[in-house]
Amino acid sequence: MKSKIYILIVGIIIGAGSIILFNKLDKKVLETLPTQFYSVLFENDNIRIIDHNLNPGEIEAMHNHPQMYVYFIESADVTRIDAEGNRTLRNFKKGENFLANAQDHSIENSGEKPLHTILVEIK
Repeated sequence: MKSKIYILIVGIIIGAGSIILFNKLDKKVLETLPTQFYSVLFENDNIRIIDHNLNPGEIEAMHNHPQMYVYFIESADVTRIDAEGNRTLRNFKKGENFLANAQDHSIENSGEKPLHTILVEIK
């Protein structure tokens, strides 16, 4: 009887450990962002909140984001460069915001004022 209980307990421990391990492996590991432009303000299992700053003329290395909410603290002229090298220039107004799909990209501050956004990445 004791050996059956022992086997049951070991089975439960192995099963629980496997579930925890596979859940951790299943979670998308977020890329380390170019730290000179990004500061993580908050992070938990569900979101990562980032303060993003880019001075006029600065350009980031290619990187990726999961789906995210973007909020512009100040108006900015931004050139987005996608993974294929296509460039898109946009003018964003202070307070403008949108939900962006997961993407690989680079951002260039094409304007004369600092770019300042808050990003909320959805894990």
